[in-house]
Amino acid sequence: MLDRTSRDLEGHLLVHITEAPTDRQFAYIDGAPDQSATGFFDAINPANGEVIAQVAKSDAADVDRAVQAATRAQHEWFGWEPGRRVKVLLAWADLVESHHAKLAEIDTRNMGRTIRDSLGDGAASARLIRYWSGQVDRMTGTQVPGNAGHLSYTTREPLGVIGVIMPWNGPVGSFCSRVAPALACGNAVVVKPSEMSPLSALVLARLGAEAGFPAGLVNVVTGGGEVGAAVAEHPGIGGITFTGSVPTGRSIARAAADTFKKSVLELGGKSPNIVFEDADLETAGRAAVWGIFNNAGQVCVAGTRLLVQRSIASDFVEALRQRAARVRVGDPMDPNNHVGPLASQQQFDRVQSYLKIARDEGAQILHGGGTPPGTDPNGLFVEPTVLTDVDPSMRVAQEEIFGPVLSILVFDDEDQAVELANNVEFGLSANIWTRDLGRMHRMSQLVQAGTIWGNTMRMYGPGLWFGGIKSSGVGSAYAEGAIDGSTRLRRTTIRFDEAVPTPSWNDLDDDQQTR
Repeated sequence: MLDRTSRDLEGHLLVHITEAPTDRQFAYIDGAPDQSATGFFDAINPANGEVIAQVAKSDAADVDRAVQAATRAQHEWFGWEPGRRVKVLLAWADLVESHHAKLAEIDTRNMGRTIRDSLGDGAASARLIRYWSGQVDRMTGTQVPGNAGHLSYTTREPLGVIGVIMPWNGPVGSFCSRVAPALACGNAVVVKPSEMSPLSALVLARLGAEAGFPAGLVNVVTGGGEVGAAVAEHPGIGGITFTGSVPTGRSIARAAADTFKKSVLELGGKSPNIVFEDADLETAGRAAVWGIFNNAGQVCVAGTRLLVQRSIASDFVEALRQRAARVRVGDPMDPNNHVGPLASQQQFDRVQSYLKIARDEGAQILHGGGTPPGTDPNGLFVEPTVLTDVDPSMRVAQEEIFGPVLSILVFDDEDQAVELANNVEFGLSANIWTRDLGRMHRMSQLVQAGTIWGNTMRMYGPGLWFGGIKSSGVGSAYAEGAIDGSTRLRRTTIRFDEAVPTPSWNDLDDDQQTR
């Protein structure tokens, strides 16, 4: 049976965002909606252009109040016995799981993620929260051999308040994967969701309050880039985790550096999907289509560059074209559709500009490039697009598009495959398809990427490290990387043997001074 908070969630935000276009959503600060907003922005359903809610525009003063609330709550939270924190985190996981269908509907209507994908996000997030609840009492240090007569050891302690600046392309999963480890490590958080998809973050914070979070432990401030900048610059925040574009990541890193904050940055990608002639071509072909067009290509690790060995290129590409033609694009609330709209007008315009660039640079559109038939004319839909005759120097082969656009390049041998794979500024992930185990290991050592998937694609787990190199970021929000990004080490050395002298000037005592 739902208690009052759950009834409020079911009867207010979880329903009204789909039924009441004038419904107003406020930032969530110190355990309650903060109604001090001086302005609002529209949350728009990209599948039909309808306004589904108005969301408060937070400002620097709101961020400051959120940080103050988080600071108070963090002291209380970290003062609890670990078992009590575990119990509350597990309760939060249960609530996320039980509300997964409504959370899925929110994300689907707010940013166009298909309901078939969104429905899995809540259960996966609940599993992740449960994993991190099991790490609460495992934030261990080390005993360090050192000086005779002394005991030295390290302990891990929370950073205090962590700023979480979220992307817009997978809101529920992004929120939980950043917030859960921060809380498990004893921190409080101030979350700034993307203005393109802020709604589920507000629900997740309220579910945390129902689970038993102290007021102020999880705060959500809403708005645009200026709000994210205020979070990154605030001196009361000890760490930042950011997921987004390279230019914004650079700005966040500079702001964090000014106050010497720890920062974890997951930035852009231009991931190569490398298919050798000896691969399982059926499996690789299906994965290639899913890997670029899932979530309308709005995935940082999307296999945006398909590198195919020349000996199989013609047949493999034709089979891929046929599969792409069978991808169903349309209303993301229809569980039969594979792909929904792009998340915003800004992203739609970006993809359209890159399609023009591709044509201007001489690439050929083998499939797609237009508006999918039968879609809402007010929606932001783009056909799954396959580009051939792509030169590695073209912008569509070098720059992150973040849309359903696949560039195909052909290689002759391993050396050329490595050269093409590494010929970009990014290094987030790579996919390699081959039955040759030796080749798989050679390629995994030579391809410049933080994560390599061999004969599979986009396999994650809360205990699996994930992060980028080069312009794709610094650090990791997963596994041991999340612990490192959420804590700092303290070294303690204690003299226990009084026979061991303490470093000092021994000639300062009166009876030892030379007169």
